Amino acid sequence: GYLAPEYALLGQLTKKADVYSFGILVLEVISGGSSSRAAFTDELLVLVEWVWKLREEGRLLECVDPYLTKFPEAEVIRFIKVALFCTQATAQKRPNMKQVVEMLSRKEIKLNESALTEPGVYRGFNKGGNHRGLGLRGSSSQESSSTQGGYKGKSPAVPQGSSSASVISFQSISEVAPR
Repeated sequence: GYLAPEYALLGQLTKKADVYSFGILVLEVISGGSSSRAAFTDELLVLVEWVWKLREEGRLLECVDPYLTKFPEAEVIRFIKVALFCTQATAQKRPNMKQVVEMLSRKEIKLNESALTEPGVYRGFNKGGNHRGLGLRGSSSQESSSTQGGYKGKSPAVPQGSSSASVISFQSISEVAPR
């Protein structure tokens, strides 16, 4: 559910693991579902995989809780996309919480979806106590286990009406933080 892959697999607790958990929480609130629910489709997808699949198919609004009949569609889509940025498999590609707050609250920030990568999913253990493979989607184990270094890809957000020279820099370093 809420466990970032790097924490679930390697015990590496970082601020970016908290960002992952926040992303899952946002998806749960919007969908009205639980990330620990067994499956969202016949393909046995967990919440974040299901939302990613809907994104790929251009059907993001289908993940919204069916009890919500009136809501600002553009804002909900933005929140879902921010949650997907938070749940990327590679910790370094996730924004920090300050960046998340900016992306959620400042409409002039345009999300750079080309920088978005697949979410990470930890699948747990099988009956024998062994990991079910690596249990990660969208990342190699090497990418997931790395917790040092800055964001290497494109910035996840660009202010609307700006040139690429004024891209907001979302440089961040994952730090080990005690609980």
